Parts: sequence; C-alpha cells; structure tokens
Amino acid sequence: DDDDDDDKPRRAKGLEGIIDVENPNRVVKKNRKAAEIDVNAKVELTRRQREAIEKQKAQSNYRQRHAAGKTEEARADLARLAIIRKQREEAAKEAKKRQEAEAEKARKA
Repeated sequence: DDDDDDDKPRRAKGLEGIIDVENPNRVVKKNRKAAEIDVNAKVELTRRQREAIEKQKAQSNYRQRHAAGKTEEARADLARLAIIRKQREEAAKEAKKRQEAEAEKARKA
C-alpha cells in the first residue's frame, strides 16, 4: 500500500507549503539543449591558463634571445668562453714548445 505513494506528488510538511525559501548558495543546474549551444563561440581561458601560456611565451622568447647572444647572461657566457679558449690556446702552444724541447733533448742525447 505504501508503494502507491510514489505516484502522488510530494505533500509539503509543516510550513514548507506556505513559506517559499530558496537557498542563495544552491546552484541549480540548467539543462541546455544542443540547439542552443553555439559551437563557434570563443572559449575564454582561465587566469591560470593565460598565465601559463604567457610564461611559456616568455621562456621561449628568452631562449631565442639567449641563443642570439642578446641577453646579459649570454654576453657574459660568451666572454667567459673567449677567455677560456685563449687560455687553452696558450696552454697548447706551451705544451707544443715543451714537446719540441724534449724532442730536441732526445736528439742531442
């Protein structure tokens, strides 16, 4: 007998029927029809997504400028590399002179 209650509309208890209270925090899910949805509408990015994209662009731009030698860090690196190359060239010349001197000693002996 209690199974038949499902077919009947729910009856308001107490003051529910008299007082119409709506919770302002309750979000009612609105169903949308497929025909109402605009496929061509531009999708707005969230702030985090925009910031992530901007960060990637900035990193890419910096890498390109660094590779081209236009950043201060790149200039410092290139200057350091030039000094190291010069030191290695001088060390190679000295090593070559020592080897020639040792070869000369070996010939004389």
